Amino acid sequence: MGFDFVERLLYTIAAVSSVAFFLAWVFRVKKEHWFREYSEAFFTAVWLALIIRATLVEVYSIPSESMVPTLLVDDHLVVSKFSYGWHVPYTKGRILKLGSPKRGDIVIFVPPNHPQLSYVKRCVGVPGDTIEVRAKQVYVNGALSEVPTAFAFMRRPDALALSVIRPDFERFNAKHGAEYERLRGKGGSALLDESQRHEWLGPYQVAGKGTYYLGMNPMHQVVISRLMDLPAAGQAELLPKGAQQPGIWKGLGNRDWFGPLTLAEGEYWMQGDDRDNSADSRYFGPVSEEKIRGRPLLRHWPISRIGFVK
Repeated sequence: MGFDFVERLLYTIAAVSSVAFFLAWVFRVKKEHWFREYSEAFFTAVWLALIIRATLVEVYSIPSESMVPTLLVDDHLVVSKFSYGWHVPYTKGRILKLGSPKRGDIVIFVPPNHPQLSYVKRCVGVPGDTIEVRAKQVYVNGALSEVPTAFAFMRRPDALALSVIRPDFERFNAKHGAEYERLRGKGGSALLDESQRHEWLGPYQVAGKGTYYLGMNPMHQVVISRLMDLPAAGQAELLPKGAQQPGIWKGLGNRDWFGPLTLAEGEYWMQGDDRDNSADSRYFGPVSEEKIRGRPLLRHWPISRIGFVK
């Protein structure tokens, strides 16, 4: 996740207003002068906004598809920084702690392998839980604990579901055929960048089979289905049990078969809703409580997706 345009603009205005306020003070500009009036007003308003950002809420934008279909690329979020109390910098402590992450919460945190970034994932395990992934599905303390927001790539969707999805698939290909040829001509990293983001269509709810989404871009298309609808939804992309996958935390299996692992005190297990397209605790391990920064409350952009985050 990263700062959005509004956030960067706020910092720019803060810097400019601080310089203007300083100049007005150094040169003893009269209080009635427009320069001093505006510099003081901007200085006060912007720094008040930054204090609110540091203590109450923060604005983020989503750069990846790891939380599809719950959160999409370029969704802009308002994040509560007080849901779990305020973290005291350079310590493990919190003040005014109102609660701790619960299973199912969407959480903003600093991952242990990238301390300069913030990630957004769903909490699927809390301190003391034993986590295991079997055939993509999460088990907590030996019991199936999968959430309805978790999806996986389908290798072979159910035939009835495909018949429902196919008309949108064909319309998209007919509309974007010329763009496909343009992208092929680019090649290299530019082609890779543009082929990683999808236009997501759905949900397609097929009676007796489950819920599907269709991810489309000019280079390729993918169908994803809810994990809790398997196997009726069709055949998912499944790595073999026992196969070692590079980058998996401590070599404890692969993305689809992982663990078991028991979480220590103050440790939380985070996974993306897009289970086959998420760098999460399977790759960097548990997240310590002091690395948790807050909880997204509201999606404020784009306008068509304004609403509460859950």
